[in-house]
Amino acid sequence: MNILVIDTSNQPLLVGLGQDGQLLDTFQTDKPKNHSIDLLPAIKSLLAAQELTVQDIDQIAVAKGPGSFTGLRIGLTVGKVLADTLKKPLLAISSLQSLAKQVQLKQQSGDLAAEDSTVQNPHPGKLTKDTVVLALFDARNQNVFAGAYLGDTVVLEDGHYPLEEVLDLVSQVAEPVVVVGDGLHFQDTIEEALANQPLTILDHDQSLPTGTGLLALAQTTTPVENIDDLTPSYLRKTQAELNWEQNHQDDGQDKPYVFKV
Repeated sequence: MNILVIDTSNQPLLVGLGQDGQLLDTFQTDKPKNHSIDLLPAIKSLLAAQELTVQDIDQIAVAKGPGSFTGLRIGLTVGKVLADTLKKPLLAISSLQSLAKQVQLKQQSGDLAAEDSTVQNPHPGKLTKDTVVLALFDARNQNVFAGAYLGDTVVLEDGHYPLEEVLDLVSQVAEPVVVVGDGLHFQDTIEEALANQPLTILDHDQSLPTGTGLLALAQTTTPVENIDDLTPSYLRKTQAELNWEQNHQDDGQDKPYVFKV
């Protein structure tokens, strides 16, 4: 079983090739606005390195969002075209949950320890299976895309929230917390809100997608039924979409903005 994993949710680009649940190889960059240039050559290079062809891909797993609007469209479009052309299953997976799963796998393997954290509050504790992993992306104006997970339990559904609301909920869970993603953008606010809990805030490098979370979640994800209808999980509307809806509010819209344009 060969599975291609793609994450273009944010500035980092991750393309991986897994086989029977294990990552064989990955391509990673952290360059701004380069996904449209690097994505297809990266896929071609990974397949060639494993002496495989595109026809040898059995499944395609793509991070569906939230994240960068443009980045998500690039990754999802490539995934959809490949799945449709090759007649292979397409798996659309939460960008936040895959990043959180990546952290959980590091915890389980012992590769992530509280003392290795870039930022800690004065009450560090051992990272255990009871640790809440809070994945968040900066959505500007003190808002975030966020999801929180305690093992296989979803503590906070993926959504677009005020940061204060997210931290208030997480503070009510009396467990250690690991923040992955853009946590350093809000370091002071997070440390103040979670001052009574063991806290680990991972830095940018520690938050880069590796593909392990996507690959792990792919094992239990149901393939997309209708590839044509799949759109990114933006979790909030773009200003262009808001403007378009306002200008077409009397048109009897039967499809979302992304299909109209």
